[in-house]
Amino acid sequence: MPLDEKSFVPLYYQLTEELRENIENGEWPPNSLIPSETELCEKYKVSRGTVRQALSQLVQEGLLYRKQGKGTFVAEPKITQQLNRFYSFAQDMREKGLRPSSLLLQKEKILPDSYIKNILGLKEEEMVYKIMRLRLADEEPLILETSYLVEELFPDLDKEDVEKVPLYDIILKKYRIKITRAKETFEPILIDEFEAKKLKIPVGSPALLVKRITYTAGIPFEFRKSVVRGDKCSYSVELI
Repeated sequence: MPLDEKSFVPLYYQLTEELRENIENGEWPPNSLIPSETELCEKYKVSRGTVRQALSQLVQEGLLYRKQGKGTFVAEPKITQQLNRFYSFAQDMREKGLRPSSLLLQKEKILPDSYIKNILGLKEEEMVYKIMRLRLADEEPLILETSYLVEELFPDLDKEDVEKVPLYDIILKKYRIKITRAKETFEPILIDEFEAKKLKIPVGSPALLVKRITYTAGIPFEFRKSVVRGDKCSYSVELI
C-alpha cells in the first residue's frame, strides 16, 4: 500500500506499520535479511531518514535486529505468556517446544529489608532464603529472577538443587505447600549494567519488571522479582 503524504499520520509511522505487516504476515520470515535502506527508500518513495526512523522503531520493539556489516534481519517471534492462569516458566517453555534451564547465581539465607518483611508479613528477626537464577530457553537467557521465601516454611531449602529442579516442584512435592493464588504487577524498566551482563543485551534495553507475591491459604510465602527481556518476551491476557 502506498504511503499517503497528505495524511496527518507521519510518514515514518505509516512505513513502520507497513514493515510490521510484512513481518506479521510472514512475507519476511524470521532471520531473513530485509531489503536495504536504499531499496526501501525507492520502494516507498521516502527519505533515508524516514526509513531509518521506522527501522529503529521495529528494532526497539524486538521485531528486527541488526548485524554490523550485514544488514537488518527479522527477529524470531516473541515468547508470549498467557496471564489467564498461574504459570510456571519451565512448564510453559516445554509446552512451546523449548528447552528450559536455570543458572543459579545466588542462594543464601538473609535478613530481609523492611520492604520484603512487610510484603511477607515477617517479624523483625525472621529470615528468608534469597534465590537468584537466570532463566533460559534453548540456552538463551530470558529472565533474571530473584525469589525471597520464608525460611520457617522451607527448612533446609538452601540444600535443594534449584538449578535442576523447578522451585515450585520443590515447594509442592517436598514441602507440601499448595499454591492457592498469586498477585503480580508489571512495570516497564530499562536494563542496568548488572542485568545487561547476565541477560546478554545492551545496557538501557527495554524490559519488564514483574513482581509476584505467592500465597498459600491466604498466607504470603514468596516474593519474586523478575526482569524479563522486552525484545524476547511478551504477556497476553484475555478480557471477557
